[in-house]
Amino acid sequence: MAYGDTSRPSGLPASRFAPLRTVSGLIALGLIAVIAAAPVPDAVQVQLCVATIATYFLMGWLRPTGGPFRVFVALLIIFTSTRYMIWRVTETMPTDSALSIAGGIFLLGAESYGYVLLLLSTFLSVDVYKRAPRPAPVSARRSPTVDILVPSYNEPDELLEVTLTAALNVSYPAGRMKVYLLDDGGTLSKRTQSDPVKAAEAEARHERLKTMCDRLGANYLTREKNEHAKAGNINAALKETSGDLVLILDADHVPAADILVRTVGYFVDDPKVFLVQTPHFFLNPDPLERNLGTFREMPSENEMFYSVIQRGLDGLNASFFCGSAAVLRREHIMEIGGIQGDTITEDAETALELHARGYRSVYVDRPMVAGLSPETFSGFITQRMRWTQGMIQIFILKNPLLKRGLSLSQRIGYLNSCFYWFFPLARLTFILAPLLYLLLGIQVYVGDFSDFLMYGLPHIVGALMLSSILYGHTRWAFASELYEVVQSIHCSGAILQVLRNPRAPSFAVTPKGENLSENFVSPLARPFYVLIALVGLGQVVGLVRLFHDPVGAGVITVLLLWNTFHLLLLISALGVLYERSQQRAFPRFEVSRSVLLGLGDTDIQAQMSDVSITGMGCLVPPVAAHRFTEGETLTIDARELGASNASFLSLKVLSVFDTPEGQKLGLSFIIETREQWAAIVTLMYARSENWKQFRDARANTEHMGAKIARLIRSSLSQALGHIRAVTREVRS
Repeated sequence: MAYGDTSRPSGLPASRFAPLRTVSGLIALGLIAVIAAAPVPDAVQVQLCVATIATYFLMGWLRPTGGPFRVFVALLIIFTSTRYMIWRVTETMPTDSALSIAGGIFLLGAESYGYVLLLLSTFLSVDVYKRAPRPAPVSARRSPTVDILVPSYNEPDELLEVTLTAALNVSYPAGRMKVYLLDDGGTLSKRTQSDPVKAAEAEARHERLKTMCDRLGANYLTREKNEHAKAGNINAALKETSGDLVLILDADHVPAADILVRTVGYFVDDPKVFLVQTPHFFLNPDPLERNLGTFREMPSENEMFYSVIQRGLDGLNASFFCGSAAVLRREHIMEIGGIQGDTITEDAETALELHARGYRSVYVDRPMVAGLSPETFSGFITQRMRWTQGMIQIFILKNPLLKRGLSLSQRIGYLNSCFYWFFPLARLTFILAPLLYLLLGIQVYVGDFSDFLMYGLPHIVGALMLSSILYGHTRWAFASELYEVVQSIHCSGAILQVLRNPRAPSFAVTPKGENLSENFVSPLARPFYVLIALVGLGQVVGLVRLFHDPVGAGVITVLLLWNTFHLLLLISALGVLYERSQQRAFPRFEVSRSVLLGLGDTDIQAQMSDVSITGMGCLVPPVAAHRFTEGETLTIDARELGASNASFLSLKVLSVFDTPEGQKLGLSFIIETREQWAAIVTLMYARSENWKQFRDARANTEHMGAKIARLIRSSLSQALGHIRAVTREVRS
């Protein structure tokens, strides 16, 4: 059982219970605030501190997995955090100068942000919802027609061919499904632009992709002008298509065969459902996972959102469209004029508008697409800046708290989804605020070390415990901090741009399928050097102050503890910013299953270890009579591996390694027909169970302390490589 995993399977709409949950939550928060505000002597506060921390550790040992016990722990943690915030406001704010007051307000503002986020997270995730499955109709007569739309802008042809091939192989009644490639890289305006080289490239792309679609059996669509980015591309296609439902897939999101079987039934059962969203699952590591080597054991960054938060939102009828891996009802989309485009997160904006009209959304927590994470840190930041700006645009331009038609629960759900993206500003404030006192002597916090232990320690331990209870199986503590730090500098600037002009941001396409030929330092690393220098200087000056200022030793000690932690995080961030080489254009996915390798008239038992679009790895046990050599040609029965569109596939032995367990073979597929290509795509992508098993395996919380220690060691080791690379560059 994953730590803190509380599923409530039900066939009833979860949103029926949302008003009661919301009202009871507000009443409980009010009672907690009244009790937490009661003054007590220091001796009683010490006893309260010891009792609550002891309770937290007892809860960690008991590992509550659901029900009233879990709710009690969450309410206790909220109590200690509320008491801390009341103490911070009433007893720790500086008053000696305007700079101190300003600095104190900024620090308190960042802490208040964290407190509000703690309340919202608890409300959404303390008792998450899991829907009962709704199989799609078997008969063609009852099955709604479906258009699968694949928007594209500048992705490689090979990547598009994989996605289209898998989409054409999705299981659905014959004649009730069509696949469309929406090519925004070959629009008429691009093919006739003034730059003759770029115009020729667009024309060549246009012809290539048309030919590919004809060969595969898909439909090719483009438009005259590139207006309103992805939203405009989809809206143009909606006018040219007619399916009852629309499955939208990003160009790199390859669907499993069962994606419609597991989603269409919700639309048939409930005519007010406008959306069925499924998780985004990624085959390749993001820059942090790749550079720190955590991909196979640590949950992905987006797991907290897709495995917990979206399920919590689903219980409030507030789960929203995430741009891909989602099925939508055409009738409802067209009612609001198509995919919305006032913000650059057109997906969440569209869901907000339809929720406000009383329509319902569904979240199915099963990964049924396999996509690509950005390969470089620059691509990662481009994507995160777009998400940050778009959600803050929604907060400003479409404020869910004021949006007519939303329930109170939905307002809280959307508030959480928007409010979270202010974390870069809060994170930078936490890093910079202690430096005001350590470097400049500007007091931002009044209190001694014993006060902090009495009030601050229960708050910090409780917040860490709550995070572990709610998200322990989907987000590691240190990893969560590290992800936030590496995004904060660049995303803070993106936030300020939106605050200055909410309509200024423009849609930026996330680079995918990049090839990294060698190790290199990210060009976005320089601001981190400045921040590390400031925090490091603050550490040195703070230690000097600690020995020369016994009166202020309490405050200095508290600030030095925070500063030390931030210095560790920032140095670890250098490890993320040192990009490791990556030679493969297509990801290789680990899978364990028995296969029969054909060599002439002989079948040899082997164990498949991994597979990609280009080849697979196998382990042949020592008992096998044949000893393989490079260059040999083998066959494999594709039907045994789930493919129905080809019988045998040919493979060439590219590499052979002798191990105690047997011979490890690197095999390359030999593709000669369209049916063989489709069979390989099926082998790689058709079974969503593969993605589910891989995701669930990474959610294992056993030996968490050892895993986090390995993460810290890896980040520091990679940071050392970063420093060496910069040193070599400076010397040369």
